[in-house]
Amino acid sequence: MNINHLFPAPTKFIAAAAMAFTFVSCDQSDISPDANLSAQNVAEAHQKGVNKGSAIERTFMANLQPLNNSGVSGTANITVDANVLTVEIMASGLEPNLPHPQHIHGFMENNRNATCPTPADDTNGDGFVDLVEGLPSYGPVLLELYLPIDEFPEADAEGNIHYTRTFNLGEIEFEEEGQVIDYKDLKPLQNRAIVLHGLTVNGTYVPTMPVACGQIMPTNNGKGMAKGKK
Repeated sequence: MNINHLFPAPTKFIAAAAMAFTFVSCDQSDISPDANLSAQNVAEAHQKGVNKGSAIERTFMANLQPLNNSGVSGTANITVDANVLTVEIMASGLEPNLPHPQHIHGFMENNRNATCPTPADDTNGDGFVDLVEGLPSYGPVLLELYLPIDEFPEADAEGNIHYTRTFNLGEIEFEEEGQVIDYKDLKPLQNRAIVLHGLTVNGTYVPTMPVACGQIMPTNNGKGMAKGKK
């Protein structure tokens, strides 16, 4: 099943929503704001922040909890080493033998915290918190967690997904995919969320429907090479 016919290209399907957010280049955890900095000093401070944020391995995780009564749950583990980001997702309860889009979501404006939506976010009262209704909670897509090339993972016959991929941030790995987001625009990861999609609604498979969400949390403080649990 070709997900591209069901689910718009990840970088386009929420382009309109993403336009509403402004990119913030520097991680607030890396650089303390100083109103007296000159433009040159700001640039130098930014570069130091980028170097500091990517000079050591960092690990993160997310507990994926069900949305829309999907019964989907799982865990995600993320490792960042310089510009190399590895994501592992293990989830169950998904629709068997169907592709399930998955993304890192977040806000670039002020790096405000991405959260998971609740039933109260069902603004149209249809019983489901759809993609658009969830945007105010988790924000637009920052990184599409797909397989090379441009295919999202498909659940097995038991509804399980075990997904692993390493991204070279800021580079083009395949021409069809385009450039992957820079780490400076993806961090701070602890302000982001992972969302899985794909649910049958009234007999029709809706690949955009959120089925699980988890806020990303650090599992080390960046002062060593400790690995997160797999």
